[in-house]
Amino acid sequence: MVRFLPFLISLVLSVYALFSCIQTRDEDVPYLPKLVWIVLIVFVPFVGPIVWLLMSRTEAARRDRAAAPKPKPGGRPVAPDDDPDFLASLDRYRDPRTTAPPPEPEPEKPTEDRVEDKPAEDDTKPTDAEDAPTEPDDGKP
Repeated sequence: MVRFLPFLISLVLSVYALFSCIQTRDEDVPYLPKLVWIVLIVFVPFVGPIVWLLMSRTEAARRDRAAAPKPKPGGRPVAPDDDPDFLASLDRYRDPRTTAPPPEPEPEKPTEDRVEDKPAEDDTKPTDAEDAPTEPDDGKP
């Protein structure tokens, strides 16, 4: 019975690695084409399946690290109520009957873009406002 144990371990390992390789998408197969991996798993006992399992795990771990979201530069909020993105996502779940509507923005007043036509004045001639003496304002009418 003990002499069949290496053969049995090799068979189970090869079958597991073969099914793992076959089920892996072509884009996710590490380093070699899928057909080459299948040949290695079937014809190189122990080494082929072990190399496949190690390579596929390291490739998956590297791919997961690359796809993991980057932490925010300011750090992660400690609680959900400190996260502005989370609080903004709650707005769609609020019942409009129980919450007051947000105040409506006041309409903007139109600005006059027109320039009134003024007659051109001569810069050498003083105006009435420049000729009048100025009185100090002491706050009395």
